[in-house]
Amino acid sequence: MVGDSLRASAPVASSASVSASVSAVDTEGGWQPAKWPLPRVSAVDNLATALSSRGFTDGVVRVLSHAAVRPDELRRKLADPAELRVQGGTLLIAETRLWSAAVVPHPANPREYGRRSYALGGAAASLRVLPEPTTSRDGPAELEVLVDSPSTLAQRLEDAQGRLARENPLGEDVAVDGVLQPLTVVPMTVRHRDEYRSAPLLIAADGSSRISAVHDLLDYAPSKVAYEWSSDSRLFRREVNRWIRLVQKLGWENLSDSEQQKVRVLTVPTRVVIGFRTNERTSLPFHTAVRNFIGLTHIRPPKPYGSAVENEAKADAVLDTLAQPTRTRPARITELEKQWFAGVVTHEEAVNEGFSPHRDVRAAEVLRAVLGSSARRRVNDGIRSLTAKQKPTREDRVDIAVELIIRPYRTEMNDLVQFVRPRRAVLQRAYRLKEIDRHLTADLRLERAADDDASLERLRDDALEEVEYGLGDNGELGSAQTELAVKACYYMAVADPMALQREVFGGTGYEDDRSPATILRAMLSRSRGVHQAYEVVRAGRRDENLYEVDEKGARVLSSGGEPRELTDALVRHTYNGESTTGSPPAAGFTAASRHWADVRAKAEELTKAVEAMAVVPVDEGGRSLVERDGWDDAQIAELRRRLDKSDRKLAAWADTYDFNRQAAQEQADEDQAF
Repeated sequence: MVGDSLRASAPVASSASVSASVSAVDTEGGWQPAKWPLPRVSAVDNLATALSSRGFTDGVVRVLSHAAVRPDELRRKLADPAELRVQGGTLLIAETRLWSAAVVPHPANPREYGRRSYALGGAAASLRVLPEPTTSRDGPAELEVLVDSPSTLAQRLEDAQGRLARENPLGEDVAVDGVLQPLTVVPMTVRHRDEYRSAPLLIAADGSSRISAVHDLLDYAPSKVAYEWSSDSRLFRREVNRWIRLVQKLGWENLSDSEQQKVRVLTVPTRVVIGFRTNERTSLPFHTAVRNFIGLTHIRPPKPYGSAVENEAKADAVLDTLAQPTRTRPARITELEKQWFAGVVTHEEAVNEGFSPHRDVRAAEVLRAVLGSSARRRVNDGIRSLTAKQKPTREDRVDIAVELIIRPYRTEMNDLVQFVRPRRAVLQRAYRLKEIDRHLTADLRLERAADDDASLERLRDDALEEVEYGLGDNGELGSAQTELAVKACYYMAVADPMALQREVFGGTGYEDDRSPATILRAMLSRSRGVHQAYEVVRAGRRDENLYEVDEKGARVLSSGGEPRELTDALVRHTYNGESTTGSPPAAGFTAASRHWADVRAKAEELTKAVEAMAVVPVDEGGRSLVERDGWDDAQIAELRRRLDKSDRKLAAWADTYDFNRQAAQEQADEDQAF
């Protein structure tokens, strides 16, 4: 494993060897952190001496010197701190890593402003807001706060950690990649009205959610950090060293997933405030400058770029990741494909390089690269390179793919919002079609990107066969139906008027509130819909208007003898999800497929019902009732017997299908032998 050797009291290596050894790597399973050694006591003492010389109070000197992962590094940075301007002055900071066991959330976290209870309104003492920290009377860049007793602060820290973990959940994110952005840490001393000894703390003025997620993952109680480890160096070092020794004993590869997650957050990157230079004109105190910094970060941040711009940036990062080989796998796309997907080559240049001239084909290829199931990890890596969201959703990936797909259209429309926004929304919702991930894979192209021997007509015919086989009615489109739906959807969305629009909610009751993805599935489940999709793609490639077709693919004429233009209302009316034969078949594969779709829907309902029951709390905000008390074993046994009976029946069907498939393959092999 890359990193320092884990020794509790090992000799310090040379600076060159240390800088080479403390690097960390990203693995397929998540970030592998460096192996930081427990600092030598002499290094801690040297840092303490340097901190004392800067005027820090004894308590802060003790807690900060032990908190530093590399005390020698922090000691050197004290002499040349970086500057961070805020309203009212300049904060002097030193960037370094601290042990997570030394940092607590801001006990008067501004995130709680919206729910604070004030004494003037009659709030009970136990619910009242903590007083705002003030500038320390003794330290140059320290805060202090006066509370009733240790239990007051401990309870508030526990409440803050729980609330932050619920409202800004980052646990899954930091478990994968640790804490990426540095916390801004400020020393603070807690004084007590009951004359309990003062408690020196290192609070996260910016980053309370991150350190709360870390403590939650490590099972750290903030009160223990504040009142036990901050005052007893031996307990603190023992806590840190137990994880160091575990990695030393087992090695990173032999740690469990849970243990690896904890080791990833054993340290956090920080910007420690070590000084303050006030603005001579305003002469604002230190605590006001800290509050201004928090406000600038959270209350008055820069105006967001907007989701479209964010998705644009993420899209380029994703393309970079897809085009970059890893240690174990080749690149998923070539540099030429990257340029084609990014839209940075001209139409003529793309065609000369062998790419399709048709935008629907490009759309399908982008979806294949970004949404294909085997690409998920690479795409997520690209998203993580620009955002703190460490577990991107499928919707995130769809939005990025759509932003790539519409780049040429946006350019043609000069980014006019009235044209681009509704079409972006339709494509985002339509391409959430679940079948895309399964069927648009690198090894399954029914119509080639370069329009070779597998033609659009063949794609239509394959889709018609899938309709006859009952696909779509069974709850899932086949591969040809999916590819044709994806390609037709592009032209239906960019047409003027649009032939597919997003659903309408809360109307008069007559609106069709089905999503575009649902409409596409209903459409491609019918032979008429397959002919319609084929005609849409054919016309779209020729830059022609889109018209309605009948069951045989012929244009439908109006009473005046004119072709009927395809519109969203017409599509929704024609493909309403009902059978086109008047009554559904009672026998055969199509009939069984309809029942299978119902089985799948009921199974999904059961899963959701169990999940909903699992989160019912004992009381508001409490833990799960069934996790605490369980449920009547007789009732559960009866339900499991019924489910087991259905499970055995399903297994028998699967065995029969597998047996018939193997028999057919054996027969085919025998026929080929002769």
